[in-house]
Amino acid sequence: MSGSPDLNYLVISDLHLRGGHSDTTAGLYHFDEEFADFLRYYRLHRSTERPWQLIIAGDFIEFLYITDLPSADDPLLRGATFVPSEQRYGARTEAPKSRWKLDRILRTGHPQLLLALARFIAEGNSIVLLRGNHDAEMVWPEVQAHFRRLLAEHHPADVGYMQMKDAIAQRLIFAPWFWYVPNKLYVEHGCQYDPCCAFEYFLYPVMPSNPARIENSISDLSVRYFANQMKLLNAMATENIKSISEYVLWVVRNNLGLVPRAARLYRGMVSGVLSKSGRPEPEAERLVREEHQRRLEAADIQLGLPAGTTSKVDALHARPVMRSWFSAVRFLGLDLLLSAAGLIFAVAFILAFHPRQVWWIVALSIVALLGLVVYVGMLRFTRIVEYSQLRGIAERLATMFDVSNVVFGHSHKAGSSLLDSGRNYFNVGTWVPLRKHAYFVYFAIEGDEQDGHLQRWNKEKQEPEPFEGRQL
Repeated sequence: MSGSPDLNYLVISDLHLRGGHSDTTAGLYHFDEEFADFLRYYRLHRSTERPWQLIIAGDFIEFLYITDLPSADDPLLRGATFVPSEQRYGARTEAPKSRWKLDRILRTGHPQLLLALARFIAEGNSIVLLRGNHDAEMVWPEVQAHFRRLLAEHHPADVGYMQMKDAIAQRLIFAPWFWYVPNKLYVEHGCQYDPCCAFEYFLYPVMPSNPARIENSISDLSVRYFANQMKLLNAMATENIKSISEYVLWVVRNNLGLVPRAARLYRGMVSGVLSKSGRPEPEAERLVREEHQRRLEAADIQLGLPAGTTSKVDALHARPVMRSWFSAVRFLGLDLLLSAAGLIFAVAFILAFHPRQVWWIVALSIVALLGLVVYVGMLRFTRIVEYSQLRGIAERLATMFDVSNVVFGHSHKAGSSLLDSGRNYFNVGTWVPLRKHAYFVYFAIEGDEQDGHLQRWNKEKQEPEPFEGRQL
């Protein structure tokens, strides 16, 4: 089930396809025409007779931003029930609800993209789908089956439905975690190395207290309780913000009139996040851990890897923020608020009871200023560490799998780096355009090449061009 050296490879990531009832940002995530042109080009252009394998490296479908609920008699839901909080925050992550979200996004919003994928498969090429943190709900077998059904229903006019189903069964692969091509390529989304987005048990990412639902990361919860409720037209503002305090600063700088609303939503989010943070009940977690371990072993067999390989990858993952109450407090910015409140109280106390001791206030102000400098410095250092860590993880994976190229997505920062071992690390960024600038970056490796390269799809010329990206 791992990739074959006898294929040509394309890797894209982070399309974040949206759609649904009242999604006011759907246009930002709609580039079906460019995507169809991209696939058409590679169907018609290849230097060898080898078929293409398109690897979509996670965050393909944006499950997190649908807040509208379906009608009660929707046949896809099969008796699913909804709790009152879903009326405000949107459907949760049980398999029937995830299947409905997938259908709502793709059938109503992206038929041209589905047709392009179906044509790509029908002409002998293959597709591998990896999961990221925004489309973790693709883990459900019912959701995977429905994606296959949607593709078959959007078959080209010259290909029959049953013929399309057979082609999809053979050439559409849902990878358990990562994708590996011996000696050549390792592809993973990359969210497991980000503590704000990682899952403790990626292959079985369910809530120990309720295995019918996906366990939310703190990033997911901030979207559900805060960003979705802000209803901002500039949805890019919520991408890759590592803390709520950072998001609040963005609001203050760009949308000062939204501050009162942000404060009200912040209070509700603090309550929701803290009630879910911390370690789960030990016995319930043991059952999830055992199933995850079973799936780790099965992944080695599926990908033809030596026993224990996937477990070694699993050991590299970051500890999720939600597993630590203190880390959740820091993400929410409560440490800043408590520090500010303490400072205000101290100044008021001095003015009320020791008005002549003004130098105490000066000393407190200096301490507060130094604390602010240290805090800002830590945020900047954290950013540096995150980029460095992805590169360091890529180095370890390249050595572990003995491949020439390691490709991630997730960060939305496209670029490349020559690793110390002489191997290559690439990040394909995102296809989500920022304002009028759409980079559409992807990785390509063709024929007997050992080293791949980043390309950018030029939507005006309808052809690829080299991507002159940053060094990571």
